[in-house]
Amino acid sequence: MSNEAIAQQLEELADLSDFIGDSPFKSRAYRQAARVLESLQTPIETIAEGGKQALEKIPGIGEAIAEKILAYLQTGTIPKREQLLQTVPRGILEVMAVPGIGAKTARQLYEQLGVHDLESLRSALLSGVVDNLPNFGAQKRERLLHLIELKHKSQRRTPLGFALNRGRELLQVIEQLEGVERALLGGSVRRMQEDVGDLDYLVASTQPERVVQAFVRLPVISAVYSQGARRAQAFLSDGVQVDLKIVPPAHWGAGVNYITGSKAHSIRLRQRALERGLKLNEYGVWRGTECIAAETEEAVYAALGLPWIPPPLREDTGEIEAAERGQLPTLVQLSQVRGDLQSHSNWSDGLNTLEELAKAARALGYEYLAITDHAHMFGGDPITAFEQRRRAIEQLNEQLGGRPYLINALEVNILEDGTLLAPERMLRVAELVLAGLHSEHGQPREQMTERLIRALEHPAVDILAHPTGRRYGKRPANEADWERVFERARELGKAVEINGYPTRMDPPTPIARLLVQCGAWISLGTDTHAVRDLHAMELAVGLAQRGWATPERVLNTRPLTELLNWLRERRHR
Repeated sequence: MSNEAIAQQLEELADLSDFIGDSPFKSRAYRQAARVLESLQTPIETIAEGGKQALEKIPGIGEAIAEKILAYLQTGTIPKREQLLQTVPRGILEVMAVPGIGAKTARQLYEQLGVHDLESLRSALLSGVVDNLPNFGAQKRERLLHLIELKHKSQRRTPLGFALNRGRELLQVIEQLEGVERALLGGSVRRMQEDVGDLDYLVASTQPERVVQAFVRLPVISAVYSQGARRAQAFLSDGVQVDLKIVPPAHWGAGVNYITGSKAHSIRLRQRALERGLKLNEYGVWRGTECIAAETEEAVYAALGLPWIPPPLREDTGEIEAAERGQLPTLVQLSQVRGDLQSHSNWSDGLNTLEELAKAARALGYEYLAITDHAHMFGGDPITAFEQRRRAIEQLNEQLGGRPYLINALEVNILEDGTLLAPERMLRVAELVLAGLHSEHGQPREQMTERLIRALEHPAVDILAHPTGRRYGKRPANEADWERVFERARELGKAVEINGYPTRMDPPTPIARLLVQCGAWISLGTDTHAVRDLHAMELAVGLAQRGWATPERVLNTRPLTELLNWLRERRHR
């Protein structure tokens, strides 16, 4: 992703400038440009085809930065950044990338403790020597250690949105192997976990050795770690681990349960079997030498005295107890979603026109699509541009007969103090307003809590977008008192988004579960910036399911008339 890569280089250039004491105006300009590029998900290469002048039309991109972008696209580097890296250790960038460590702190750590990369920072934090520095203490030290560990964890796993597509492509290949009768992609992918460590496959076959041999010879397999008569463990060329398990067709259901997990859920099921004098493994539920259930998952659960438990719930977080009580939730389904409540057109940083988005939404059978272009990215006079887009939406709604109905909406940035980066006039006119975090991440927990609540309390805000602000491989989720935030959203009658964009999947499962428990309205959004992104609704629904969400509190399951009534009544209140 060149947009992300260039934004990262500009951020690093700003950090390096601050570290050496260069002009603060330069670093401010670099950061502003980086923020624009982060939200500008239209490929920057496409815009750059129009040359430097086309780049300069992007808000926040001046002549000097446009030249740096072109240099990156041509050479893969920004010369000014490379020049500064000759004067400081490269690891300093890793240190300054940790939320809560700015240039001043990084320089202090470097000069007084020799901290020059993440590992030396981690050592200084673990030893407690940083406590002797000004503005450091045990609480800050623990928070920084926590952030470093999260960063390492995010680098080791793949976002579900990427793993799901990759996994399904390989599944199609496996299904065609000689001897394969059935095949399934299980593990954390089937449970719709936000990130994935490896790809787990189950195959039903009466010729397991033939299947194993065919599997390990697949062109996509770059290395085989181990193999046996009914299993194989291998690696794809990019290092992704792939595990294959083969069971006889008659034991398919037990194998599916085994390959799905989670480990904690499976342990509970095995304990439950033992308590009943039974044994559970990947081949079935056994009473002595007799297999009493194996062919279907439903039969396996029934043999253990339970109803079938949906895969997204299988984390040993209360699902077995709920199943025992007959209180498993009826989870929201993709087929129940009537529209998408976050998408961006080429009026801001989207790739497609309003008409192209509308046609794509119609193809999905949607009744409505919210066009939530970024308020701060309307070119020229933003109010005039917003009014022009409103008229364009109205004309298109008339042409298409409202199938789907395009909602004249906005996404606005929540500033550091909780105010909104948008003219009040635009906020009043928009049919729907999302407010989200796009900058100043890593604030202390209490400050972030107050910031989010203040944004929610703005009369025009309908939905809190991607609440934690996390981005895979870039930043962890912000910390806040989420119960307070969600309770306030419920009190105000407002919604909180579950965002399915592949690099967001926000909020994480535990926070999504808390959102459901708090009873606030839920909005499902894909954060679409190109028509292909609309398919990320599957990810949003999967994350909502992991939070135990039912359709009753999900806005997107409402018909258009009910949704519009909800918006009008909420604003009237």
